[in-house]
Amino acid sequence: MPQISLNGIKIDYQEFSRENKKSGTIVFMHGRGGNLLSWFQQIPYFSKKYHCIVYSQRGFGHSYDIDDGPGSSEFAKDLELLLDYLKIEKAHLVAQSMGGISALGFSVKHPARVLSIIFADTTGGMGEPNLENEINKWKMKNSRTRGKLEAISEMFENTNPVMANLYLQIGLTNSEISYEKINLLGGPKGEELDTLKMPVLFLVGQDDTIMPPHIIKLASEYIKGSKFLIVPGCGHSVYWEKPHVFNSEVDRFISESIR
Repeated sequence: MPQISLNGIKIDYQEFSRENKKSGTIVFMHGRGGNLLSWFQQIPYFSKKYHCIVYSQRGFGHSYDIDDGPGSSEFAKDLELLLDYLKIEKAHLVAQSMGGISALGFSVKHPARVLSIIFADTTGGMGEPNLENEINKWKMKNSRTRGKLEAISEMFENTNPVMANLYLQIGLTNSEISYEKINLLGGPKGEELDTLKMPVLFLVGQDDTIMPPHIIKLASEYIKGSKFLIVPGCGHSVYWEKPHVFNSEVDRFISESIR
């Protein structure tokens, strides 16, 4: 698996269908429970039409952060340097949960390099006070009781135990992550969000207990012209629980954004 040295660490990545680069590049950013392996249900679908990149963010998979390293505060810079290394000027960004930190942070600094953004079950770490208040209120009233399986719905766990176990196993390939190094709040807000003129889609599972639909809907209202979609019958990881729905909706959105 290729690795490159960027920003003081080594980043693990995979690249698919470079011959489709003229059709556009999609970069997939995983959530806190995964790494580049998480996108195995997306790559066979999207690589038929697009140039695709997956990578493990620092502290995940084989992209180890340095001791006392900066963690999520450097996610956006890591993405920038990865795209520079691969000579990719512009890309579509597909971000799951924690991956939204990378997508939003990069996009507000380099809006001209972003063709579209899909925020899947994530606010991107927006720092809007009203949004952060709603997130904190939700956390106080809805404690997590299922550990790492909170990222998929209880119904999915019960009906698809094999895939639920695979979700856990992929997460176990990560080193132990200090959650103190991952800040899901305090990100871009106000005028920074106004720089985002590209097509943006917020997508969320109806039964998401980590970032529920009302929070994602509120986040979408801070980016002018963004679209919002609820996917019934799944939790925090639509891409995992309902890959066919996720793939078709994301593909439709990207296709419409380049017409």
